Amino acid sequence: MEYPPRFRMAHLPTPVQKLNKNHEYKGYRIWVKRDDLTGLELTGNKARKLDFLIRDAVLSGAGRVITCGGLQSNHCRATAFYAAKTGLKCTLLLRGENPPALEGNFFLYRLLGTEIIFITPEQYKNNLELMEEQAAKSAEQTYVIPEGGSNEIGCWGYISAFDEILSQQTDLGLEFGAVVTATGSGGTHAGLLLGRNIHRAPTEIWSVNVADTAPEFVRRIHGICQSFSQRYHYQLNINENDIHIQDGFIGPGYAEIGPAEIEIIRRMAREEGLILDPAYTSKAFLGLLHLLDRQVLPKGPVLFIHTGGSFGLFPAWHQFAD
Repeated sequence: MEYPPRFRMAHLPTPVQKLNKNHEYKGYRIWVKRDDLTGLELTGNKARKLDFLIRDAVLSGAGRVITCGGLQSNHCRATAFYAAKTGLKCTLLLRGENPPALEGNFFLYRLLGTEIIFITPEQYKNNLELMEEQAAKSAEQTYVIPEGGSNEIGCWGYISAFDEILSQQTDLGLEFGAVVTATGSGGTHAGLLLGRNIHRAPTEIWSVNVADTAPEFVRRIHGICQSFSQRYHYQLNINENDIHIQDGFIGPGYAEIGPAEIEIIRRMAREEGLILDPAYTSKAFLGLLHLLDRQVLPKGPVLFIHTGGSFGLFPAWHQFAD
């Protein structure tokens, strides 16, 4: 497979590790792909996507990148650091009307001197249009990176990840019946699904939505796959019935946690030494356990993608006081 140009700042391949106390569960064996280890400042799944997106931005002649997210967005933090490493300026459109406490990812944006524009939740519904308007007003040629880096270019990051998974399962002498991840903008799921179909692998791809609804993500992921096929001339015939999403684990809301999320974060830290985050992986892991309880996935080894997000845990410290 021929990949488009990319940087290689994400530390790859990331390891696949089996859980310790929780490895065997309801007849399944749980393994974790540690994409929280793609780096420190570039930690998480966004680094894979940005390898391709930032390279495309540089090739286009951009002097600035602009993207969007929540106040504690892992994607925004990774984009800002990637821009700093490649000499690009960076603008972030953040969902929130008042500057938050200087902590977590928001502290890191400020540390980098990133330009920040606060927008309301209502305005955020049109974030792509707002970014394009801001880019048109910028003094520098500005490259727009969509929410989560999720488009036909960014999804190459998880086509590449699926290549890694195929190689690693061969090295381990096993075959994953399913890969499960969080989805917040659709690009990670889309890339895994595209990789599966390009390689004609039998692996099922599932995600747990952490915002919006399952039907909305089915539509979004299908759109990314269609755009990819059109741009890169792959005839993959992916339809909406191929997109498997476990709904029902948003909890109190996007990036908000309640008792269930607090308990699974605490439990996985104490039993596995594994740090889950409030926005994505805690909810996705609860969704994974639900899928295993329901016996929905093929029996045998199952791979959970740890998409990172540790910095987002620190602003929530007060919710973990014993």
